[in-house]
Amino acid sequence: MRLTLTTAPKIEPISLTEVKKHLRLATTDAEAAAYTREDTQLTAWIETAREMAEAETGTRLITQSWYLYLDEWPDGDEIRLPYPPLQSATVKYRLEDDSGYDNTFSDVIVDTVGKPGRIVLKSDYSWPTDTLYDVNPIQIEYACGYGAAGSDVPSKVRSAMFLKLTDLYEHRGETVIGASVGRLHDAAESLLRQCRDWTFTV
Repeated sequence: MRLTLTTAPKIEPISLTEVKKHLRLATTDAEAAAYTREDTQLTAWIETAREMAEAETGTRLITQSWYLYLDEWPDGDEIRLPYPPLQSATVKYRLEDDSGYDNTFSDVIVDTVGKPGRIVLKSDYSWPTDTLYDVNPIQIEYACGYGAAGSDVPSKVRSAMFLKLTDLYEHRGETVIGASVGRLHDAAESLLRQCRDWTFTV
């Protein structure tokens, strides 16, 4: 199984303005817009907090697209896709003499309800038996994430991101031993644990 990000999320789950107000660098949107001295660092930390949340939950937050490549069809009747929640998926495959992924396999049901999302064979159908290309012959293009807006992301995850950002901002790379840091970490972990997909996390 190999994964390639094809379309990155267009926004972050929390905005720069929200972060400035959370950190009490501003109290209004206008003040947040006027305070630009730390924008570069704050923007980088927002991305870091999002990536940490995604890694710790095994999910993806804002809509993005991926390719998943397989070397062979599964033995069973389903393919589980990493990084829920799944939004949509298309299965294509390449035969030994094909120049690209010219074949679409449509005898499947895309299950977007559960975690992880699945591609399931329709009843009484089987995977293609044609001779496949030698390397990465099966390509699954899929979209995942809670939605295109920050408000689509569960409040627990957003709250955990704010806690992580507070830690990053207040301690800025310091090694700090103290109860307050531990409480921030534990609180963030507790929130993210409730949204974790245990299938693809360890």
